[in-house]
Amino acid sequence: MSFVESQAVFKGALVTSLLWLAWFQRDPDQKLRRSLVISTLAATIVSLLLTKIIRFYLPFRLRPIHDPAAGFTLPYNVSTETLWNWSAFPSDTSAFEFALAVGVFMIWRRWGWLAILYSLVVISIPRIYLGYHYPSDIVVGALIGAVVTLIMGREKIRIPLSRRLLFWSDEYPGVFYCAFFLFTYEVAAVFENTRQILTAAWRLSRHSVW
Repeated sequence: MSFVESQAVFKGALVTSLLWLAWFQRDPDQKLRRSLVISTLAATIVSLLLTKIIRFYLPFRLRPIHDPAAGFTLPYNVSTETLWNWSAFPSDTSAFEFALAVGVFMIWRRWGWLAILYSLVVISIPRIYLGYHYPSDIVVGALIGAVVTLIMGREKIRIPLSRRLLFWSDEYPGVFYCAFFLFTYEVAAVFENTRQILTAAWRLSRHSVW
């Protein structure tokens, strides 16, 4: 389980690939689907930021693997050093995963149900088993991701948000798809590279001498 949890291909790439499939599906609803893809991708960012803000203002919550009072039995090959300085509530991973899954659901009901089930069974429940989260962390994170995606998928937000990007995709496809690939690559990696860069920049700024 720890192997699956640590691999970006299982955490973000599979569901993100469905957004690429939706983008290039040709039929009369293509423009609607593309606007939903854009609003879903934007929702992943908003969901992650929202969980970070909530964590900042709420008291720090120890994860089961770090809390002696939880009486948690450490699974094989799981280190107590994992995520030791990150608050558990709410789960940003669940917020991210369910933002993507609900976005797929808004585009395709059948694939959406599979994406939601996948996010629950393959991503969320194992994080409880591994001691990374309590069930309440997962539930609240999932609700944040789902609600943000549903709100951003509403016509009043989705159309203004996607209008300019859809124009660029038609008028400047080379530039657009270069940027689109790089962004969805980060989404597939659950923004791991972006987090590392921002963390390194923050640490560097703290130790810089002006």
